[in-house]
Amino acid sequence: MRQSQPKDESLETISLLDELPDRPVLSSKSKGWNGITIEYYHHPANELVSPPLSQHLITLNCGSPYRLVQQLDGQVYEGQVVKGDIILTPAYHPTQWYWDREVDVLHLCFEPTFVAKVAAEAVEVDAAHVEVFNYFAVADLQIQHISHLLLTELESEKLGNRLYAESLANALAVHLIREYSSVEKIVRQYSGGLSKSNLQRAIAYIQEHLDQDISLDEIAAEINLSSYHFARLFKQSTGLAPHQYQIRCRVERAKELLQQGDMAIADIATYVGFYDQSHLNRHFKRIVGVSPKAIQQNSKNVLWIGKSVQDYTA
Repeated sequence: MRQSQPKDESLETISLLDELPDRPVLSSKSKGWNGITIEYYHHPANELVSPPLSQHLITLNCGSPYRLVQQLDGQVYEGQVVKGDIILTPAYHPTQWYWDREVDVLHLCFEPTFVAKVAAEAVEVDAAHVEVFNYFAVADLQIQHISHLLLTELESEKLGNRLYAESLANALAVHLIREYSSVEKIVRQYSGGLSKSNLQRAIAYIQEHLDQDISLDEIAAEINLSSYHFARLFKQSTGLAPHQYQIRCRVERAKELLQQGDMAIADIATYVGFYDQSHLNRHFKRIVGVSPKAIQQNSKNVLWIGKSVQDYTA
């Protein structure tokens, strides 16, 4: 079920997440993700009347079924919302909600400018032609999957990986445009990967900023590409998504430092951009096959043997 009345961007709008009466259990606001804000809530039974929203809103039910009544632009939608169902509410429409019991939900708010930008990059349409529709209590496995990946990233108490989160946000925005908007359901595909010079510049930028939580837009701007096309062409060139390549670069740099034997493992972890030593351990063992400590110990043994041989031959 969808609503496609023309939007009115001249109306005064609000950010729903700033107006909710409850405090979020988790929020991405401190993580600096571009284009999207997500928050996890335990809402008690309530009724909420909202002026037009300034963002497109996806609400994913993460808990028990509940009965929801939504009124949007004079139309009423009512029914059971089961675990995994989404409610898609477009920006610029006044809305009223009523739900009958405590709910566990994930709110994903997309900036319309971000959605328009992705539409222009992926579908190459004028932003003025992008209209997001209202959908009530529908199941969407793709949204479920990406939302849970974002929720897992949100649950981390660390700063987070912007490359990873923003790649997921881009993929979710493309899906939103393809399946829930007025845009023709075709996304242009580009093949062939990055040019050699652009690939080298992108890799150099990643390596020069290993200790920083850089964004997808920052790397893409370095080679004058949109973030959407950059991410796809980069993966075609390397076989890895940008955030995966960044992790491998961090692991390789950590390995070099471990072999030098001059720094503690915890210091190496933060120096190359991991949250802490445990974060380094997890990725290092997955990629290299052994722990950082094993590499460090082996390097110390090699240095000790080398010194002994030199002493003996002297």
